[in-house]
Amino acid sequence: MGESTNIALIGVTHPHATAHLKTLNWIDAVANVPIYDSDVNALRNFKENKEGKKVEKCYINLDELLERGDVPVVFVCLRNDEAPNALVRAAEAGKHIIAEKPIARCGKELEAALQAVEKAGVKLTVCFQNRYHPVSQEIHKLVGEGILGQPMGVEIRMVTSQVKHRNPGHWLFKKELAGGGILSWLGCHYLDLICFFMREEITEVSAALATRSGEAIDVEDSASLTLRFGSGAIGTFQAGYMLPFSGQGYLGPSYDTYIAIRGTAGNIVWDPTQAGAPSFYAESTVPAWEAAHRRTFRYELPQCDAYGGAHGVQFVQDFLYAIQSDSEPKIPGSDMLRVLRILDAAYESNQTGRHVKIENVIGNNP
Repeated sequence: MGESTNIALIGVTHPHATAHLKTLNWIDAVANVPIYDSDVNALRNFKENKEGKKVEKCYINLDELLERGDVPVVFVCLRNDEAPNALVRAAEAGKHIIAEKPIARCGKELEAALQAVEKAGVKLTVCFQNRYHPVSQEIHKLVGEGILGQPMGVEIRMVTSQVKHRNPGHWLFKKELAGGGILSWLGCHYLDLICFFMREEITEVSAALATRSGEAIDVEDSASLTLRFGSGAIGTFQAGYMLPFSGQGYLGPSYDTYIAIRGTAGNIVWDPTQAGAPSFYAESTVPAWEAAHRRTFRYELPQCDAYGGAHGVQFVQDFLYAIQSDSEPKIPGSDMLRVLRILDAAYESNQTGRHVKIENVIGNNP
């Protein structure tokens, strides 16, 4: 790929498209960003916006873009029902792929796409940039060091602004196009994170889902999950479009979040949306922590308007390095498949009223 490369952005009407373009603008190794969408007006507006300085050429024919030999990487930002086919076409064209989550409406749709990626011998990564946040990295490290003792349970809460603040007519709230609601669109980040923190898989799910917003949508806007991990640890996950207030714009909604991981020897607690500089606390009774059983970790993040901040930039840079070094991406497509299988189990549990075991668990938990 050389010192610089071109990365195509496939899909400019996606809610995250402009944010991802900002990320590519921050990376010197990205030279040009050709773009594709079926909406001609959206292409024109996207190229002309203030973030479009690297946008090189617009395409309404995806095959024409994929035929370009000077574009080794594509960034797929399409609707959940459209993305799997685009992944297959990109893989068959020999392109490496960065894919916006959740990529597909269900696990089976993604399985077929991942088979095409494997057959083509290209690399694929998924936009779970939250793993790169310094807090996420430190929690992952602490759990690996054993400060919790035997893991016992986790608590996760992620509630955000109500559907009325988020354009109820958007495809995100149409089951045929999105596959699911709050769990699919935002919950996937937290299910991925908790597996990353725990360094193990979720093997069983029980779920109660509801649509309570009063808007004309046919996906869940609130969800309560009970989780069982392979070790026997259990957890809860509460998610919903519930808050009555919201800021302006797509990235403006309010959030109320909380993550706690508890074990026989300690606890780790993080509120990702607390005011001020990011921080979390951990407490442990292990001998290495005798001098200070409770510790607070604080971080000063650099100013960066990329999607996910500076750690979002690092996510893309690491993928480019994986391509150049022919190494495995840190967040491969199998990790997205793991989360989709958890979601599939949650939707099945809600319909049947039973606990659902997750078969063929796979993932990447170093």
